[in-house]
Amino acid sequence: MCMRLNHEQYLKRVKENNSKVIVIGEYKSAHEKIRAKCKECGYEWDVQACSLIQGRACPKCKVKRTVENNKGKTKKKTQNEFVSELNKIDSSIKVISNYISHHDFVKCECERCGNIWEAKAYSLLQGHGCPRCAKSGTSFMEQFIRLSFINALSEKDVISRDRKLIGMEIDILIPRLRIAIEPGNWFLHKKSIKRDEKKRELCKGKDYKLITIYDKFPKNELKPFKENCIVFNDDYNKADRKEIKKLVKELFKLSNIECNFNKETWKNIEEQAYDLAKSKTHEEFIKEMEDRLPDIKVIGKYENANRRILVECKKCGFQWKGVPANLIRGDGCRKCGTIKAHEKFLKDKKELIKELKTKNPDVEIIGEYTGRHNPIKAKCKICGYEWEPIVSSLLRGSSHKGSRAIHK
Repeated sequence: MCMRLNHEQYLKRVKENNSKVIVIGEYKSAHEKIRAKCKECGYEWDVQACSLIQGRACPKCKVKRTVENNKGKTKKKTQNEFVSELNKIDSSIKVISNYISHHDFVKCECERCGNIWEAKAYSLLQGHGCPRCAKSGTSFMEQFIRLSFINALSEKDVISRDRKLIGMEIDILIPRLRIAIEPGNWFLHKKSIKRDEKKRELCKGKDYKLITIYDKFPKNELKPFKENCIVFNDDYNKADRKEIKKLVKELFKLSNIECNFNKETWKNIEEQAYDLAKSKTHEEFIKEMEDRLPDIKVIGKYENANRRILVECKKCGFQWKGVPANLIRGDGCRKCGTIKAHEKFLKDKKELIKELKTKNPDVEIIGEYTGRHNPIKAKCKICGYEWEPIVSSLLRGSSHKGSRAIHK
């Protein structure tokens, strides 16, 4: 019955059966989804057309009613109760909007960095704090792009890590330009290319242009998407700043923004991007180094895990620029490492001669030892024959060719 209705007849039926909903989409058939809007809270969502005639209510208002009318199974928090509970978890988060329910968005301000963002109430109580201070999932490239657009537009025009638009996280969202930007490493994203494709489709459905960026992309490989997909072979988290500036200018061109930054602006963007992208402070890095490599002194300033930092060996005084990530993994002084390797090498030679006396007493080593799997000059004590066998074969008791017949 519902399938035979035209658009005007459908609107009339919805008005008769569902007075709290406004139909804002175009009716096609009973089982196709149509855009609807709640008269009470203004929430918009896509719903099966026939369900509105059946009285389907706003899902957002339904959550509120469930919380309020659940007969005491779960208690709805007051504003003060929510703020008090949040303070125990993270006292740096200031709530600047009204708390409605567990599943509603709450506007917050970080007292550490001044960042203002929106998050679902329950996620804050689960320990999800300020996205800018969290830094755990942000790269230098992402921060550089985000800060560039903030400098070109304003901070309120650029949203970081948005989840509201399509129900999936978007790295950089610019509602004013109807643009979304997703920068990332190809090695990580190639495993979830279908997820990236879904994001693009959902953004398109919301009339947003999603620009996908992949770094460290193979030279001879085709781009996964034909439109609004930028790929490059280098790693922009470590590459020359000139290259990432070119990327920003290309993004500005796609967004119809003129780029007229001076040297000071670029410098400020770079410094802020490093500060926001690093996963630990300079002091935290020094503390970690003291625990992991107590013989190494940090001289330079820590910026991020991949940017080299000047360090010094406390034992020998040797200085070099090491990669922080490698240092934390135990990559110590190269000079001391060479000395240790040489000491081990000498120790191995003494042990070899000692072991040969037991396993092959008729052989004398007369050449330089270079390793167990390398040849070495040797001499037979019985007949005086000289040859160059592999060290490991001597340790197995082997002798020179024809030794059995000659020695008998």
